[in-house]
Amino acid sequence: MADELKKNVGGLWAGTFQSIAFIAPAAVAASFLVVETGYVGASAPFVFLFAIIGVSSAMYMNYVFAGRIAHAGGYYAYVAAGLGPKFGVFSGWLYFINVLGALSGFAVLFFAGVLWPLIPQLASNSYGWIPLAFIPLTLILVLLYRGLHPSLLYTIIGASVEIAFLAVISILLIIRAGPSNTVVPFTPDGNSLGNLGLATIFSILGFVGVGSVITLSEELKEPKKNVKKSIFIAMGITGAVYLLISYSFVVGWGITKIGSFNTTTNPGFVLVDRYFGPVVMIAFILITLNSFLSNGIAEGNAFSREGFALARDNILFPKSMAVVHDKYHSPHKIIIVEWIVIVALTLAGGLEFGPILGATLITAVNGVSLYIVHILANFSLPVYGKKTLKYKMKNLIPLALGPLAATVVYAFAIYGEFVPFPSGAYAYGAWAIIAVVVAGVLLTVAVYIRKSSDDMETIGKTKMESIDKNEEVEN
Repeated sequence: MADELKKNVGGLWAGTFQSIAFIAPAAVAASFLVVETGYVGASAPFVFLFAIIGVSSAMYMNYVFAGRIAHAGGYYAYVAAGLGPKFGVFSGWLYFINVLGALSGFAVLFFAGVLWPLIPQLASNSYGWIPLAFIPLTLILVLLYRGLHPSLLYTIIGASVEIAFLAVISILLIIRAGPSNTVVPFTPDGNSLGNLGLATIFSILGFVGVGSVITLSEELKEPKKNVKKSIFIAMGITGAVYLLISYSFVVGWGITKIGSFNTTTNPGFVLVDRYFGPVVMIAFILITLNSFLSNGIAEGNAFSREGFALARDNILFPKSMAVVHDKYHSPHKIIIVEWIVIVALTLAGGLEFGPILGATLITAVNGVSLYIVHILANFSLPVYGKKTLKYKMKNLIPLALGPLAATVVYAFAIYGEFVPFPSGAYAYGAWAIIAVVVAGVLLTVAVYIRKSSDDMETIGKTKMESIDKNEEVEN
């Protein structure tokens, strides 16, 4: 069996649609947008706008690192390159938890939760969501096992149709709203900082995956060029679509009635049916369900590559699992083990809380895990510039200031998760986040004790395609 991922599998648009499929705009409209309106009402577009600013700043970090480092571990390689191997291990664990939660919570449980009420024979059964959950679970396993090419082909087709449909529906809804159009949705509209922070968690989660293409950088053509461009294009397309869809849903529903948006089952489908009839609504349902599926495949691509890199560095998985299939060139051992973990978390969360609440709690955990990773990577960037690139102060300033807005926005989202400390079922999510961070610290200590100093220095660097020597100094 080979121990290297296949090279030159896809190019610019394969990378772009990996990111867009991971973001899954239609699925976000059916899930996170509904959650956000429960916190901030008509101000959901404002929160998305706030998230765009923060995520764009975060992508500056991705953009710079992607032009320098190609590594399947993505963020943990970035953090290790600047802040060192111990922070690399910690961030590798958190990113692993992030994508695990995104898969089980968003791609699987939200999929089952959205589809479940639409099938009367299953809706009346408290366990009726379980067979629905195995639709994305099965598709994810089959496509990931068969390699990157079929996965990317699926996401390119699905995401293209999804983006076009959402843009057209949004514009038509805005036109139909007529005199109801207003600037109120782009203001805080009297919401508290706590509610804005909680809503920000989910609006930023709506962009999770825009940087996921970095985990495919060992497999794409000309990764240092195409990965950067893919991030830029995907961010622009999805940012515009989110502003369109969130605003059109708010004004289409009615600002004075927005309080009932998040208490209505599948309000987006209801809204489209009201304005365009059942045929368009059915098309929207199918596109939304496929959005969850495409998201799961894109997340699975990132998750399997992250796991492969962790195994290659003998972190979390043994090195013996860092192999690829002779025929399909997929990290098949990692894929099977990770799939079993995803199934276990899906069933545990869904059986305990139900698919929608379970998905909400799990995605809150994966969201905060990702925000911590991004903050670490943001701080890693100027350190990398000084330590490795030997930059002078004038070159370090943009590396420090570029991601600053992202750090502030992500810190605000973390604040919103814990202040005030949630009660009821939502407290489980907050305690789970604390447990994940503590587990990450313990894992880092265990790896540090187990590995020699020389082995520690290789973390995040195995098979890494770094910058050419003649590019290292730019003073």
